[in-house]
Amino acid sequence: MNFKYNKKNAKCMWCKRTENPHPEFLHETIPTKIFVSMLGREIELCFNCYEEEKKKSNSNDIKFKENLDLRFDTIKMLKF
Repeated sequence: MNFKYNKKNAKCMWCKRTENPHPEFLHETIPTKIFVSMLGREIELCFNCYEEEKKKSNSNDIKFKENLDLRFDTIKMLKF
């Protein structure tokens, strides 16, 4: 799994972090990767949020993509 480091304007769509939380890399942006959901949405996640979503889906790729859509819709409804 390749996450992009030092990406300009990197922002996790779940936790909203923009800066790397690791104490040795505070000068860097947060490493992120764009995942495509079942509905074709491009969701940018940091490594930590990705790991949480992967756990929730029991490492099932289809369930992972469905969970991305469910969470995106929930955040959209809450306007978070």
